[in-house]
Amino acid sequence: MKNYLFLSTLLFVSAHLFAQSTVPAEKPVKTGNEWKMPGDAIARAQNFANDLKKSLGIDDVTSQKVFKAYLDNTKPVDEIPMLPISEDEKKERLKANKIAFNETIKGLLSADQYSKYTKLYMH
Repeated sequence: MKNYLFLSTLLFVSAHLFAQSTVPAEKPVKTGNEWKMPGDAIARAQNFANDLKKSLGIDDVTSQKVFKAYLDNTKPVDEIPMLPISEDEKKERLKANKIAFNETIKGLLSADQYSKYTKLYMH
C-alpha cells in the first residue's frame, strides 16, 4: 500500500511538473513600432569612443560619455530612413540629427578637442 501511495504521489508530481514545462510562454504582443537595437550598435559605439580617445586624447570618463551619446543616437539614426516620408525630408531629419549629436559631443569635449573633432569627423 505504501508503494502504491508513493508511486501515485510521484506520478502526480511528475505529471504536474511536466505540464508546467510544456506550456508555452506567452509572447508579448507587438504593435509593429518596436525598435530592436542592431547587434553591432554597441561595437560601433565602442569603436567611435575608442577612436576619439586615441585621436583626441580624451580620458576614460569622457570616453564613456561619448560611448553613451553614440549609443543613444543609434535609434533615431536607424528609424529616420524607415519613416514614410520623402527622401528630402529624411535627409533633412538626418542632417538635424547629426547637428544635435555634434552639439552633444561638443558639450563633452574641451574647445581644443572639439576643434580637432570637427576637422576629423565633420565632412
